[in-house]
Amino acid sequence: MLGKIAFFETDDRPDITADRARILPALRQQLQSSSRNAVVTPALGGTLGMCFDAEIAGEKRFLKTHLPDPAARASLAKEADILERLFGKTIVLGRFEIQLADGTRRLCLLMPLLTLPPTPMQPADAAAMARECSERLGEWRPDNLPSFEHYLACAARALKTLTGRGLLEPTSAIEVRRLIALLGKRLAELPTALCHGDFGPKNIMLDDAEPRVIDWEDALLGIAGYDYLYWLTFMENRPFLQTAAFGRTGLPREIERAILALVVLLKSYLAVCSGAYLKHAVSPQARIAEILELR
Repeated sequence: MLGKIAFFETDDRPDITADRARILPALRQQLQSSSRNAVVTPALGGTLGMCFDAEIAGEKRFLKTHLPDPAARASLAKEADILERLFGKTIVLGRFEIQLADGTRRLCLLMPLLTLPPTPMQPADAAAMARECSERLGEWRPDNLPSFEHYLACAARALKTLTGRGLLEPTSAIEVRRLIALLGKRLAELPTALCHGDFGPKNIMLDDAEPRVIDWEDALLGIAGYDYLYWLTFMENRPFLQTAAFGRTGLPREIERAILALVVLLKSYLAVCSGAYLKHAVSPQARIAEILELR
């Protein structure tokens, strides 16, 4: 999530549509040089939208690259390292670089075309999947891994923005500020883990019948259990908040509540930075109040 927030926090943003148009010819040239039958088309999806569908020698594939800055490249390289650590060569089928017309280069990942599960995931399964990923990764850490302190610092900016714009009531802001401070105070004693950072329904996909957790570019060194609590905050999972918010991570309940509040605060901030909140049916205040009312 921090990568998306950083993108929208700055006014000096690249034009994604124009950048995608620059990348497409180089991708086609790269793939057609190794296969006579390669078709590449933009895959319009995701917040930053730098993905492509491909058919190579009759096989459907998915291509992913990055925006034109070193941080975006580092995040994609980090994602590839994590996917290979988790799934071997079954998801990252290849890494290669392309050179654009202006002489710059982009890292690209070639992946199979995955599918969404046919039925929604249940909380127990989501918690188990997040835990399994954490256990597979163990103590290994990739380069360029943000710390949880980065999230706490972003939360301070988020609180200032939402209260300054009148999108968060003073009583809610006071309680959120207390919970964020609690996380900062207790952080050193909480169990750490390599967290996905965007563990949501659209990032849990099937490779044939095998579930795979993809899109690790927002991975962070966080608190064990963070990913499951993050999963609960997606709109389609809101019904589970009343029954499955507590007791599945091994963390104290007040810490679970604080993480939920942090996630919803940052999601609300991202929506404000991008302007998406103007179209949302549920206001930032309502979303955050829903978390604060959990007991």
